[in-house]
Amino acid sequence: MFYRDGILFRSDLLTGSRIRHGFSTREGGVSVFPHTRSMNLGHGLGDSQEIVYQNADIFAKTLSDGIYGAESVVITSQIHSAKVRFLSAANCGEGTVLPVGESCDGFVTDCPGVMPIVRTADCTPILLAGSTGDGRPVIGAVHAGWKGSAAGIAAVAVGYMTELGAELSTIRVAVGAHIEVCCYEVGADMVEQVAATAGADFAGKFCTPRGKNGAGEEKFTADLTGMNCFHLQYCGISPEQIDISSECTMCHPDLYHSHRATGGKRGTMGAGIVIMPEM
Repeated sequence: MFYRDGILFRSDLLTGSRIRHGFSTREGGVSVFPHTRSMNLGHGLGDSQEIVYQNADIFAKTLSDGIYGAESVVITSQIHSAKVRFLSAANCGEGTVLPVGESCDGFVTDCPGVMPIVRTADCTPILLAGSTGDGRPVIGAVHAGWKGSAAGIAAVAVGYMTELGAELSTIRVAVGAHIEVCCYEVGADMVEQVAATAGADFAGKFCTPRGKNGAGEEKFTADLTGMNCFHLQYCGISPEQIDISSECTMCHPDLYHSHRATGGKRGTMGAGIVIMPEM
């Protein structure tokens, strides 16, 4: 179950002795522009680099109980793909105190103190945590737009985690707030692209006809939650291992940055996770 913890949302499914994680909202940062206020983690949206850095530092410290700041964060350019990167301690600070690293839409790591953060403003943020046979934590963070959701990026991250030794039965997944079926209207062209990526049956299952618009064009609603859960369950993650936020970002633009609700004039939220040091 998701619960509010100060400026963050967390999932009790991921809460563990050595795992800290969190999903940001619009609250708790230092951005002052109306469209980015106040917690914006995206560059090029109006805030200065220093403001975005301060927001990343606040988010990281809040997430990790004050242990890790922006120097531990890894943020990169997201490209709406199914590409996932392994991270090591050498990647700490990419996108905050160091230049941005290789573009991708997901990260996995088993290194304590490395905090991958993905950024969203209607797309689906997904955090993952599991452990090896000897109890060593393995974590992941995924940005899943419709392209990544259709291509199964969440399942790709699970595969990378098992390569690091995580046992499938231990992996828990938290799917954060994103645009839901109630608001995610798409055109036939997107449905065709989903079908080309994942098959016509998949597209038919998760893209539902909604009727025609004023111009006579067929419209559909797309189910990002369903797409991601389908791929996760197909790769062996049971429904009991998945926690899903009930919030729609477009329905609540006062609390969440929403690209659709604002016509693109917005900030971005963050979803981050980190392995804490052994005590």
